[in-house]
Amino acid sequence: MLRIIIGLLLAGFLSLPVPSPAHEGSTHVLGTVTAVAVDHIVLETQDKKTVRIKTTAQTRYRTTKAASTRDALKVGHRVVAEVTKNGAELTASELRFSSVAPQPSKPGTP
Repeated sequence: MLRIIIGLLLAGFLSLPVPSPAHEGSTHVLGTVTAVAVDHIVLETQDKKTVRIKTTAQTRYRTTKAASTRDALKVGHRVVAEVTKNGAELTASELRFSSVAPQPSKPGTP
């Protein structure tokens, strides 16, 4: 029973729309990848806001199991992005996502 409660609390926490405080000078953004480009990704947050996040050669990619690469990040992945703000621009220092590839949604499902 305790495991179920902890699991539900964790699931609820991970689904919160953010930005939320992270490491000093950083912010976390949680969302689902809607686009992956050479120099940025686009996320849709739970409250349906679109967020563009710049990526650089210094951006680290991590899955739930280990270090990863940009090529492993796909549209549909749920991401926790650690970003820094420079004016209105967000730049990712780290992108964390599942090691399991996202499943395509079935027609007619959200």
